[in-house]
Amino acid sequence: MAIIHPRLNHPLTLPHGGYKLEIKLLELLRMGLPDSFDVFHGLTWSTVHSSVQKFGELDLTVVSPQGQILILEVKGGSVYTNNGLLFKDYRQEKPKDIGHQLGRQHGALRKRLKQAHMDHVQVQSFLVLPDQKILSEGLAYPRERVIDSTQMDQFCSLVKTSFSFLENEPNRQLLLNFLSNEFDVVPDVGAQISANQSSSAHLSNGLATWVPRISHEGNTFIVEATAGSGKTQLALKLLRNAALNKERALYVCYNRPLADHIQTLAPSHTEVSNFHQYCDDYAKQHGHSPDFSNAKVYDELTKIYMADAPNIAPRFDLLVVDESQDFNLEWVDALSQELKPSGRMVVLGDDNQKLYVRDAFDLAGAVRIVCTDNFRSPQNVVHAINRLNLIDQPIVACSDHVGEAPNFYTHDEQPGSHTSALNVCLQKLWSEGIDPSQVVLVTYRGLEKSKVMSLDYAGGKKIKRPVRDADGTWAWTDGDLRVETVSRFKGQSAPVVVFCEIDFDELNVVNARKLFVGMTRGQLKVELVMSDRAAQLLTANID
Repeated sequence: MAIIHPRLNHPLTLPHGGYKLEIKLLELLRMGLPDSFDVFHGLTWSTVHSSVQKFGELDLTVVSPQGQILILEVKGGSVYTNNGLLFKDYRQEKPKDIGHQLGRQHGALRKRLKQAHMDHVQVQSFLVLPDQKILSEGLAYPRERVIDSTQMDQFCSLVKTSFSFLENEPNRQLLLNFLSNEFDVVPDVGAQISANQSSSAHLSNGLATWVPRISHEGNTFIVEATAGSGKTQLALKLLRNAALNKERALYVCYNRPLADHIQTLAPSHTEVSNFHQYCDDYAKQHGHSPDFSNAKVYDELTKIYMADAPNIAPRFDLLVVDESQDFNLEWVDALSQELKPSGRMVVLGDDNQKLYVRDAFDLAGAVRIVCTDNFRSPQNVVHAINRLNLIDQPIVACSDHVGEAPNFYTHDEQPGSHTSALNVCLQKLWSEGIDPSQVVLVTYRGLEKSKVMSLDYAGGKKIKRPVRDADGTWAWTDGDLRVETVSRFKGQSAPVVVFCEIDFDELNVVNARKLFVGMTRGQLKVELVMSDRAAQLLTANID
């Protein structure tokens, strides 16, 4: 599919008929052209002549794979000729001379390209008359440059075949930047991150808007949604609604860092915990003293809670279970015992983020909602994930931020080679104006096996790592650059993620899922630091 600039989020809400026609044609181009084509809509151009600034707009503009431009001037409804000229009537404006309009647009675009030192770029145009049938032709309008109503079924084919082959191609990316108004200026990364986070939150509000409105007698809901789809927003919306209604709510997830994150955002009276901490709290309240030097202490705490669960008096109006792919069915059943008879249970999960050996489960009578839209990750990161076949079902790139595909920083088996590759990656980020506070290093390894966790500095910045106290609580060391494991960071995100220490000798399901989880954490940029063999296995998996 062709790449559309800018992306349309709600095309059906566009107001008038002419605009809807352009959107219909835009959708035809999106579906009918390969992804090597880019299509711009509503491009505003501006020129200055004798100190007077003039403006205009290009309906649809196609950029070919070789960097040529095709202007599509769309004239829906009726047009008429007068004195050999073609006109279009507009309700509150005087009739427009279509030929003059085409020439003005072509000339303005050529002038601006010349000013940008791209006057070698080929520019041609089509007049598109989807509601008119051409019976003859005139000097000003070559028939092969007009698409009328009889040719709409060939629309994309005519566009594709209109471009000639070029021996010397222009800088296509430079052209795309020009049409996208991407000025060569020093970026304000902070502003970009803020805008991207705001846009992502707005776009991913769908689950939070519609799921709470769904009514079901069983009051049990399973939301199977991909990374970046808005599950956290949904959870918070449910918890806030419960607080407004003076209902008692419990949020339980698998990872302690995610629970700590949700705790800072949830209403003050909401109970928030990860499952094993919930079991720990219950055991302590009932006279047990956990021994955290015992490797199986959490298994024992879980057994205590599950044995007592059937006898606990129901007290919650809402139960939200997050990261359900990492739960056992018995855990969910035990938690559900604490729901009041009229209580509502919402289970959030994503099997593609299952990092532990757990049996899949279903809940009898539950309404299941499925979402494969990713609103968080840059579009090119999502495209890379799909091309690498990391998950069974492709996810949909819905972020406004196109971004870049992750860069590979590879290393061999020599001592210190990974640290060198990591430093190269980080120094490049600093040179782009990215601050260490905007970056999280996510290691593919666990806490005990990660070498990055033991570093004092990376990229010249002091490492900030998680440490666990004797009582099982977590704290952070002082530092500028945060380091997390992929398992701990699941369910969270950061503006920039450097996914490091990636190494495996087989791209099996578990390794692919770990890659998927790590690659979907970044909102603005994702970079990969990996071994040569992992990179070879990964690239060999590309379609």
